[in-house]
Amino acid sequence: MKSPKIIVTVGDPGGIGPEILQIILTEKEVLSKGDYTVIGPKRAIGKLPSSVKVIDVDLEELAFHKRPHPDNGRIALLAIEEAVRRMDSGEYDLLVTGPVSKEAIRRCGVPFQGHTEYFANRYNTSTYMVFLTGKSMVALFTRHISLKDVPSKLSKDLLVEWILGLNEKILKQLKIKPKYRIMGLNPHAGEGGLTGREEIECILPAVEELKGKGFDIEGPFASDSFFVYENKKGVVAITLYHDQGMIPAKLLSKGHAVNLTLGLPYLRTSPDHGPAFDLSGKHKADPESFRRAILEGIKLIGKK
Repeated sequence: MKSPKIIVTVGDPGGIGPEILQIILTEKEVLSKGDYTVIGPKRAIGKLPSSVKVIDVDLEELAFHKRPHPDNGRIALLAIEEAVRRMDSGEYDLLVTGPVSKEAIRRCGVPFQGHTEYFANRYNTSTYMVFLTGKSMVALFTRHISLKDVPSKLSKDLLVEWILGLNEKILKQLKIKPKYRIMGLNPHAGEGGLTGREEIECILPAVEELKGKGFDIEGPFASDSFFVYENKKGVVAITLYHDQGMIPAKLLSKGHAVNLTLGLPYLRTSPDHGPAFDLSGKHKADPESFRRAILEGIKLIGKK
């Protein structure tokens, strides 16, 4: 069987991405499973095995900084753009993106909200942020927006449209029959309207409509207790705002979740952490999430 061709971006050159890649791209378990091309500045990447191809994307007049800095952001963005060009060629099977600083890239004058939003704009498509925790999956209905803006994004029709799109991508790219479980927006899932009416007016009607279309879907659930009992294979927990999904995803995976972007013309995964400037250069960063981003991505290639 032909080895999958994988592109890995370093991420922010001043963060922990380069030193983590120096660990995992020397491991037999990882190296034996694919042909790797790493994109980023060679002076940050350092020495890797000869079997790993390195595309030197750099602005050598710029220094690396262990903080959100526009110099780092410019280099990280160049690497992403080069990776996208190569993925568009159709020669590669998987893109794994290293952790970047949104602030650093925004300080270059680019309105960067995150990789997922970048790809949605790049391909003019809907993208879906899903986290693989080892058992259940966690999907985020809204992502990088202010908490005060979440209720205005929530309606029965928008929920139904979004879940229909998510389901199409899950069936196509993951080849599973998902069990959807949707969280409430308010404390205790609204408690019959006591703490809010979004559950009654938006979420429950969306659930009933999707049940009528044959979906295995239940909710709304109180998110403070749901994940204690329902962390099971095949479950896709639909969360309505960033921290409602990210906190359980990180806890359930012990910090080793994998971020999967659905809706792109290719597979894209990433580790579930940022550049961690405070750990950069100290060789204390945990490589497991980055490792899993590669290995889980390779597993998904076989399901395409």
